[in-house]
Order: sequence, then structure tokens, then C-alpha cells
Amino acid sequence: MVRFRRSSFEDPSELFAPPPMAPATLPSAALPFVQQLRIHLAGDTAMPRRSAYAAVIHDDATVCWLDAKNDRMMTTAPAPIALTLLQKLLAEEHPALSLAPVPQELFVQRAIVSSNLPLRPTLWNIGLAATRLDRLMPPLQMDAKLRLRRWPDFRILAHRPDHFRLCALLIKQGASVQACCEILDMPQRAVQAFFNAAFLTAYAFPVMGEDAPVRPSPTDGLVNLWRQLRIRWSA
Repeated sequence: MVRFRRSSFEDPSELFAPPPMAPATLPSAALPFVQQLRIHLAGDTAMPRRSAYAAVIHDDATVCWLDAKNDRMMTTAPAPIALTLLQKLLAEEHPALSLAPVPQELFVQRAIVSSNLPLRPTLWNIGLAATRLDRLMPPLQMDAKLRLRRWPDFRILAHRPDHFRLCALLIKQGASVQACCEILDMPQRAVQAFFNAAFLTAYAFPVMGEDAPVRPSPTDGLVNLWRQLRIRWSA
């Protein structure tokens, strides 16, 4: 496991200073943090020069470093402190966060680590915990319909059969929170938490059009298959 640390002779006052942004990604800096993060994670082919490395900034200090290429997050404070801060800020309507993409050379030079965590599973858990009952994570509105780009990482779905059911539904069609609640007979808060996590990690994207029709869930057979696979894996 590679760990990045600063040399002892460097100025400690610069330890958490935000890095300069990569020129190729400057236009996205005007976007709110969640959109910046989604672009960073999505690997958009329209941005071939997009850096795989970035720093998350709060109050002119680096909270964590992101390595999308190797799927890892490195916090600059002990993980419980950094993740609690991110969860608290992302529950706000306008998170006081920004993303500073950096080239690999600068990332290797300046990245420091207190905790080395899997990137997308960690962000998924932060999205779940940042859920509020009255709204989805901005810019999503309560009537927004999401659809999955692809199945999330197995580490995300493990031991979460309700998330598996939601994925099986949203991989085929877009649906709102209300439609998912009615189709899958799930509580609203649980579906909102899933929407926040799937949107934050760029596994899901908003779609237009009619909502998914309410009908008996087509995912029951998949849930049974999921349970059988879990039994085999744990044997």
C-alpha cells in the first residue's frame, strides 16, 4: 500500500493548503461541489484530460485527497473526524466544500494521509448518512427520477438487500423516490438515502419522462438469487 507523506523539512503551515487546480478542469470549478465530485468520479469521455486526482477543500484547508484511478480516499485528519465533517456539510443545502483537481505529479508531491479508505464505498456511506427527511441532496428535487449507469461496487451492496432491489429496478428504468417506495414497499427515508448515495457517487443520473409504473416488484427473483449467492460466498 502506497502512503504519501511530506518531508520533515517542509513548512508545516502549508500542510493542509489547497493545491492549485489543473488547467484542464478550471471550468468545472464554478459548479457546486456535488456536481464537481460527480464529474470527477464519472470518468466522462468528453474530458480526456481530466485528472484522476483531487483534493476536497473546506475553509482553505484540505479535508481529504481523492484518487479516482485507484479508488481511494486519504483523509488529512483521523477518518472519523474527516468523514463526520463531510457528512455534516453535505447535509446542508449549500455545502461549503470545493474540489481542486490536480495533476498526478502534484498529487504525489503534496498528498498526505491519516487514513486510506476505499473511495466510492466511503462516499456512498457518507451520502446515506447525510440524508434529511425533507429533501434530497441538492440539486436533486423530491420529484427527481434517477437511473443507474451501472451496478455499484459489490462492497457497497454487500449485506444491503434493499439496495440490491433498488439497483435492480433503477438499472432498467428511471424512477422517483415515491415510485420506488410504492413499487418496492420501502420507507421514504431509506429510498432518499439510496438516492443521495447513488447520485453523490455518480452511479446514478437524473432522467426525464414518465415515472416508473407502480406494479408488483420485478426484483423479487433477483433478491432470492442475491440471498443464494451470499449463502454460497459465506459457506
